[in-house]
Amino acid sequence: MTDPTPTPRGAGAASASPSPDAPLPPFRVPREPLAPGDRCPNFLLPDSSGAFHAFYERVRGRPTALLFVPGSDIALLDAFAGATDRFRNAGYDLFAVLGADVAEIRREGERIGGRLMLLADPKGSVTRGYAAGARLNPQYAACYLMDANQRLLARNGADNAGGETLPDWAWRVLTQMAPAETATTRNQGAPVLILPLVLDPSMCRALIDRWERAGHREGEVASIVDGKEVTRVHDPLKRRRDHAIHEPAVLQGLAATVGRRIAPELVKAFHFDSFKFDRFIVTCYDSERGDYFRAHRDNESASTGERRFAMTLNLNTGEYEGGELVFPEYGPHRYAPAAGGAILFSCSLLHEALPVTKGRRFTLLTFLSAVPAGAQAGARPAAAASRANPPASPESPNAGAFNPGGFAPGAPAPKPAGGSASPFAPGSAKNGLTRAGD
Repeated sequence: MTDPTPTPRGAGAASASPSPDAPLPPFRVPREPLAPGDRCPNFLLPDSSGAFHAFYERVRGRPTALLFVPGSDIALLDAFAGATDRFRNAGYDLFAVLGADVAEIRREGERIGGRLMLLADPKGSVTRGYAAGARLNPQYAACYLMDANQRLLARNGADNAGGETLPDWAWRVLTQMAPAETATTRNQGAPVLILPLVLDPSMCRALIDRWERAGHREGEVASIVDGKEVTRVHDPLKRRRDHAIHEPAVLQGLAATVGRRIAPELVKAFHFDSFKFDRFIVTCYDSERGDYFRAHRDNESASTGERRFAMTLNLNTGEYEGGELVFPEYGPHRYAPAAGGAILFSCSLLHEALPVTKGRRFTLLTFLSAVPAGAQAGARPAAAASRANPPASPESPNAGAFNPGGFAPGAPAPKPAGGSASPFAPGSAKNGLTRAGD
């Protein structure tokens, strides 16, 4: 098919304009190096026998409460030990790090009947590292709650607990944020990665506000028309409205926040450890317009060929119906992360955004391209600031030291980079061929 009159970029697009006097909504990134959504750092400490254990090696895929007791707070330790059965029967694990040597935690372990996994932090380096990351006072006991993948759900210090004990607080929050799930048997599923808590509710709402107030336009696709690649509005394939983010501060904040939360998981799941972001787009699928994005792949044109992974982050799950993602090559299953959660998948996978049947679905989209080794001398790609480092060995002088497993505090924020267009492969410019790509 030849289309001699492709719609130019933005032509015919209805655009919403902000009031000239209204400031754009703020986009505030987490100020703490260790905030909810970040992967908790790995560390290496000895148990009551003197054997060293890496924290990541001891967790077993269950939500976890990690308690730090810098002093000899016997009452708190007894309270957690007494709650062990309740936590474990509900599918939660408990660990306690004491500011004591191996001999002392051995005595404490015997006193509480071995009901808690105790680790010794005699120099307090791990305790102080966690407290510094979460902006808590290291002089007080603190509890860090994690999901089954060691991502922080919440944290609290004994000096901030009010009238609630830390064990009661931990139980209440875990049962609310990490309820027990029913196991299912599956014989098929798409090779996708679903990550919760990539952005918090305030960041999600700020991005929706930007779409509402800072302008948007009809979404476009990349197409081959008369042997040339063009971008155009193409309703037979895609119908939605997009707001492209251009402000450097917002781009930096998104790249830094999203990067530090998805990179450790991409390394673990796909061994994809160095990447750069494409642009960030806030999208809206509106049921009143009948919006959709039919089955497509995201890397089939010259300008999108370098993309490796796509990320769709739902901003307002629960406020609409429909709009799930499907991957028809891997069955009819529908994928819908919770608000603030993201789904990442290879750009080569065929996928479709189903129509929204009620309300409006807002998402944040971006694409990830690989950074070749040595290609950015002196620069730090997104994953470099988020790679999970191995713990120090017991023989190392750093044994017991705080090891930032989620990211490197103080590392420069990864800079989003637009993907450079790869040249056409010979014979690839077929007339009238529509590529999705965005």
